[in-house]
Amino acid sequence: MTYQKDVAEFMEAGEQQVSSELKRIEDQEALYMNLITEEYKETLQAFQQRDIIELADGLADMVWVIMGLCNSVGIDFEKVWEEVRSSNMSKFQDGRVIKNDQGKILKPESYFKPDIKKVLGL
Repeated sequence: MTYQKDVAEFMEAGEQQVSSELKRIEDQEALYMNLITEEYKETLQAFQQRDIIELADGLADMVWVIMGLCNSVGIDFEKVWEEVRSSNMSKFQDGRVIKNDQGKILKPESYFKPDIKKVLGL
């Protein structure tokens, strides 16, 4: 079971459109961007208040609405995730990491950019 499938089941039960193929982004998808923004603001507030319970709830709610947007426009998030994961793991050279002074992991020569277009079949 995946997060995306769980949300698809919810959407279908709620008579919302779930697309298994990529489709053009329509005005109705603005609902998801509004929901993502709303959940982000709630999560940020929980973080600022150091409320771990509301933070966990907000993070889960953000994932939920993000998966809803993916389902709405036909993005197979698992495939995109795997491509991004591979790209991120290419930042490690021989098991070593290079960081800047702020702790951000830098991109060595072994790094490759994720090919999202290919993963989406475009």
